[in-house]
Amino acid sequence: MQAPVLNKYIFIIGLIMAGSLHAQVGIGTTTPRTTLDVAGDVEISGTLDIATFNGLKDADNSTFLIQDSDNSIKQLDVSNPTGAALAYIQEYIIVNMDEDWVRDFDTGISATDFVLITTSASFDRELDLTESAGAELNSSLPYTATFIQGGTWHIIADYPMAATANPAEVGTWTIKTLIFSNDLSKNYGTMNVDMNDGTSGSASSPIIN
Repeated sequence: MQAPVLNKYIFIIGLIMAGSLHAQVGIGTTTPRTTLDVAGDVEISGTLDIATFNGLKDADNSTFLIQDSDNSIKQLDVSNPTGAALAYIQEYIIVNMDEDWVRDFDTGISATDFVLITTSASFDRELDLTESAGAELNSSLPYTATFIQGGTWHIIADYPMAATANPAEVGTWTIKTLIFSNDLSKNYGTMNVDMNDGTSGSASSPIIN
C-alpha cells in the first residue's frame, strides 16, 4: 500500500473515531451542521445508501437536487422567488378592456422556453346576455385560454354571449396562470387524434405507462 493511500485511510479512520467522541464532524468546515458536514465537492465511485428520509413539515422549505449536463448535482430551491423552479404561479389583474372582452393579451413569456396555462379566472362586474339572436336561450360561463402567437404566450378571456350590464363601469379580470419551464419538464410533442365523425375516441397508445 502506498503511503498517500495509507495516510488517507488513517485520516478517514480518525474521522470515524472523532465522530464517536463528538456529535458532529466537518470536512472543509470548522462549524459542521450535521453529523458529517462536507464543505466542497464529493466524488463517490461506489454505492451510496440513504437509510432514512425525514418527512417535510409545513414550515420546512423544500429543495430538489438536479443533475446537470456535466453530471454535477445542483440544488433547486423552490422557495427562492428569483431562482429557477419546476413551475411558476403568476396572477394577472387586467383592467380597462372593452366591457368584459380580452381578445389578446401578450404575456411576453417565451413559448420556446415555457408552457403557460390558465388555472382560474374571474370578472368583478354584473353581466347581461347580449341582444344577439338566440342569446336569451343561452347562459354564459367565463372562457379563458392561452395560445401562441409571435413566439410568446397570449391570453384570451371573455363571457361569450354576455356583456357588462353597465357599459360605463370598468371591470377587472383576475387571471391566475401556471408556467412550466421546458428545461425542467418533459415535452411529449403533439398527438393527432381522428374522431372519425364520432364523439368518442381513444389514444393509440398511452404517453405514460
